[in-house]
Amino acid sequence: MAYHFKFDRLILHRNPSYEANVEGPFYVTDQCTLCAFPVESAPDNIKWHFTDKCTTCPRSCHVAKQPENDEELRLMIEAAQGSCVEGIRYCGTDPGVLQKFKDIGMERLCDVLQGWRGLVMRFSGKI
Repeated sequence: MAYHFKFDRLILHRNPSYEANVEGPFYVTDQCTLCAFPVESAPDNIKWHFTDKCTTCPRSCHVAKQPENDEELRLMIEAAQGSCVEGIRYCGTDPGVLQKFKDIGMERLCDVLQGWRGLVMRFSGKI
């Protein structure tokens, strides 16, 4: 079965999450340094978040859309891998996704693989 974030079980975020992220397993922490790599790597899923005072001055990147297919998932993982401060994290429990992170040596970006169990929850369906 192809990946879709609605089927993923989530745990609570291990790190502080940026306020503009949509609900789901991938999130940007509050440590974005505006490196642009994630936005360029996964442009359908990661967007800039601008301040109210300046529409050309990004405050941070954020997850604007969770991955809904295998290609978007691949690009999200690539964005997470290339983030200069490792600011994109995965709080899901899908074994296939966790394995993809392990295969590239980036399991430290998966909250559940870092000993953080948190509270397991389901996606609410709100978008």
